[in-house]
Amino acid sequence: MASRFIQNSFHQQESQRPSRALSEHQKSKSEKGGQKVHHKSHASHHYNPLVIPCDWVLAENHAKARRVARELEVEYQSTCPCCGYSIERTDLEYDCDPLEMKFLGSGFPLFYMFIKYCIFILVEFWLLKGMFCLATDLMGDYCYNQEKIKVQEQAHHSIHDHLNLQHHHKHKSDNQICGGSLWHFVSLANVYDREDIRNLQSNLSLVVVFANMVSFLFFRKAQRSIDIEVDESQLTPSDYTICVKNIPNLNQDYKEVLKNIFQNYAADGRELSVTKIVLVYNLDEVIELEESLKEMIREKQEYLLENGMNFTDFKVKQLDEKLESLEQKIHQKEHELFINKEKFAGIAFISFLTEEMKQLVLQHNPHTSWERIKAFFNNGLTGDVKEKGLIFEGHKLYVEEAPEPNDVDWEFIHIQTGQKVKARVIAWSISISFMAGCFFLIWFLSELAERMNEQVEEQEKKGIKDSLTQTIAFLTSQSISWTVVFFNKFVIGKVYHLIVDLEKISNKTKFNISFARKQSVALFINTALISLVIDFYLTGNVIGKGGFIYNESNVFLLNAFIPPIVWFVDPWSIQKDYQRQKQQKNVKNCVLTQQEANEIMEMPDYSQAKRYGDIMKTMWFTFFYGDIIPLGILFSIMGLTLYYFVDKYNVLRRRTIKESLSKHLSIEMIEMLELIIIFTGIGNTVVSSILFGEVKWQDFIIIIIGIVYILLPMEDISSVLFPLEQKDEVQTYYEAEEYFNTDYDRENPVTRREILHEIAKKK
Repeated sequence: MASRFIQNSFHQQESQRPSRALSEHQKSKSEKGGQKVHHKSHASHHYNPLVIPCDWVLAENHAKARRVARELEVEYQSTCPCCGYSIERTDLEYDCDPLEMKFLGSGFPLFYMFIKYCIFILVEFWLLKGMFCLATDLMGDYCYNQEKIKVQEQAHHSIHDHLNLQHHHKHKSDNQICGGSLWHFVSLANVYDREDIRNLQSNLSLVVVFANMVSFLFFRKAQRSIDIEVDESQLTPSDYTICVKNIPNLNQDYKEVLKNIFQNYAADGRELSVTKIVLVYNLDEVIELEESLKEMIREKQEYLLENGMNFTDFKVKQLDEKLESLEQKIHQKEHELFINKEKFAGIAFISFLTEEMKQLVLQHNPHTSWERIKAFFNNGLTGDVKEKGLIFEGHKLYVEEAPEPNDVDWEFIHIQTGQKVKARVIAWSISISFMAGCFFLIWFLSELAERMNEQVEEQEKKGIKDSLTQTIAFLTSQSISWTVVFFNKFVIGKVYHLIVDLEKISNKTKFNISFARKQSVALFINTALISLVIDFYLTGNVIGKGGFIYNESNVFLLNAFIPPIVWFVDPWSIQKDYQRQKQQKNVKNCVLTQQEANEIMEMPDYSQAKRYGDIMKTMWFTFFYGDIIPLGILFSIMGLTLYYFVDKYNVLRRRTIKESLSKHLSIEMIEMLELIIIFTGIGNTVVSSILFGEVKWQDFIIIIIGIVYILLPMEDISSVLFPLEQKDEVQTYYEAEEYFNTDYDRENPVTRREILHEIAKKK
């Protein structure tokens, strides 16, 4: 397809707007949106989000509108004036099929399918190898042979003072001493002297890997099938919309220019119909004014609390006038964005009359990452005029699938690539520093535990039994695994959420992908790799008392059950309930704005990326150390099963969902999950080389297979092996918009206020 140079002139083409009336057949399609309803605004007066005192009835209705429940199909539907969502809703049953949650977007059915497949893969691991490893480990006698242990302990202590603590031979000497706890009897430590058994276990690793590879192909097929089913059963603005980037700055009406381009030139001369264009603007000045507004509101709230809630006070009236003036300034600044062409961010959301038209535009306007990199270093200009696609004023227009309206992060979408690169370098620097801190903390605890255990052993040799020292040694050893699990559950998630916030990512799916990636890696490093480095290379205690086997077995147990238990207790909901009750009991002295009251009445926000991070850490950790500690596989199966049911309950009853995540998050998580093949080989290789001084050829092959598997385009291969047909929407944009929960102009901060006001007037 030749390049298409768009001339900077156009002819307005009027297209007749199709009727909004649906056929009786379309009205009866329950899966496509159900019965058409008439909406009415719940508030009879103009909604003011900054009013003090707040209206708690409005706040309660807002919470009802934002709860996780399907819209009730009634003829007249009340809507929240704050968000435009319907108030009358019906709860889903707790045991519902996750596909019934498709009104939240494909992200939630895909997420619960992801957990089910993870459990299946773990069960596969357990049946094909885990049970055999546990049975053969129990049949071993290395840790039961107390005489052998005593001889080795005596030999160890006779030469201990002559060995360099950093030398590998010291590690090997320590590694030969079994700690003798229950965890050691059900681990690889108990067959330390049985090379024949270890060879059989290594052969089974290959069987598990090949089974995993087959399972992943079917997993991808199942995920694509769910995404297609959800997409075909739900009408959303993204079905008809593309996102266009790298639009050059012009002193013209952008909407008219873009309408002309995409109606006449975007599909090799085929005439298309553009129904709506929503432009993205640089919101920095608006955000700055809104921060000033928040500061002034806080000043007003503090003054009211200090001076007895006197709303007729002169200072309060002064502040009200300033607030009103600042609000008007914000409205004026938002209006100026339409006029000031320089504030246009070069991005637009363009909706077409039919999904077929949208797909045509996407097919005829491909682009590559390399093209975008070259344009970045050339101020957005396209160097090669022969490139395919729309080239306008020297800029290639990058056309891509649009995210859902409430998936866009309007605060950051306008940020330039250079700023994002700097922000991400800073974020990675903070991330590395944080993980270094975790490493030194766990190292300190490991050294402390090692010294306490040595002290206990010395006392036992002398016939001294000091219960206090023994208790301290036990608690110190336990503190390592508890610290790891505590950091994983309460610290790492918060820290990495703040770190990813610094990256200024343009949409919530990409934010969640970045968050899930970083959190998964951080959790895995904290759970598996830090202990490996410390116990294998620094303290040299692998199978000894309070060493690697002992600590990681505890981590397996705690990691399986603590997260679902904490998630079930849900301290975040308890905290929110306390805050809510505290404010409602003190209504006379409540200085919350209406917006703050609305937020406090909502359930806590749900973060799917955190959940993916928890699950990914469990999967990586299990396949990294499952061969060494086979009982850990069983713990992980039970833990993920509990996690599935608790998470589903929390989503349906105790959370607010504000994100409509796309399939791309699930696809990225499958890509990350496939790393378990490499982790199986690396985990086995590291342990065998240090503990037994050998590297199994089976593990070497597994690593090679894992690398090749990751490099292959498995999503494309799955699509070829299991082709699935996806039908375009048959309804036009104007017919479908009756069923949209939201739209791009309703979510865009610049147009949101005006659009919601128009909706309220119509209703």
